[in-house]
Amino acid sequence: MRSTVAMLRKEWLENPLVWRVPLFMFVCSLLLFVGVMNNTPLQHNLFFQMSFSGDADEFSIALGDDINRLIAGVVGLISILLGTQYFPRPLHKERSEGSIMFWRSMPVSDIKTHLVKLTFGLLVIPLVCSTLVFTADFMLWLLKFSTEHQLTSLFHQASLSDVWLNWVEFLLRMTLAGILLLPFALTAMAISQKVNSPLVIMLIAIYTLRWMPIALFGYHGLDQFFSEMFYLPLYAIIAPHPLATIQEAGWTNIGIYAFLGMLAWTANLKFSRTVR
Repeated sequence: MRSTVAMLRKEWLENPLVWRVPLFMFVCSLLLFVGVMNNTPLQHNLFFQMSFSGDADEFSIALGDDINRLIAGVVGLISILLGTQYFPRPLHKERSEGSIMFWRSMPVSDIKTHLVKLTFGLLVIPLVCSTLVFTADFMLWLLKFSTEHQLTSLFHQASLSDVWLNWVEFLLRMTLAGILLLPFALTAMAISQKVNSPLVIMLIAIYTLRWMPIALFGYHGLDQFFSEMFYLPLYAIIAPHPLATIQEAGWTNIGIYAFLGMLAWTANLKFSRTVR
């Protein structure tokens, strides 16, 4: 357990973007919150009354869902982007610096090394980013009750328990998104052990695999496959029913995606046994 914590701490220290980007977003949202709270004319311009026929409760629920989905989508996208830039780096960095030989001298297996890096990219990064969702919901809750309830129809943050529930729901959605990102993460880590610019190589390879069959044979199957798989983690975060999005992607595509992930896991372990 101590070795796992030490390895996670190492990843944390070597990847400052993991906390710098969320911190920057938090500062921006805090400044926006303070500006709205202290600007009474702006509040009157933003807060409006509407007359319409229909069920007001249904309107409130729909609008509140859209705002919560927007917050979750932005934060989830930030988490995915941070993970995307992280996975091609750790194993390549150890090889380029020569520190791979040091870690091999430690009582840490290759499997544990890979699992720690996957844990950091798929669990620690989303956990750090999830604080943005919690703080945003908390600010909305404060804003709602500091403006004489003028925003009652806009937000679901009626109580602190709602803030906690939204945060827990986001964590569950990010866990599902992490599972869906696993094959991509393994592929990026495998490629990073053999090339100097793994992310560039991956982008070129994906672009070629998507458009060459269309240009040569008019076949759109690979393009549809990549589109479905790449957007699936984000859909799992913002969709009303995340599990339904997996079914809509097609079990055949999911099976192929999972198989590619297993091949990438095997390649990772094979490549890690060689220095080059």
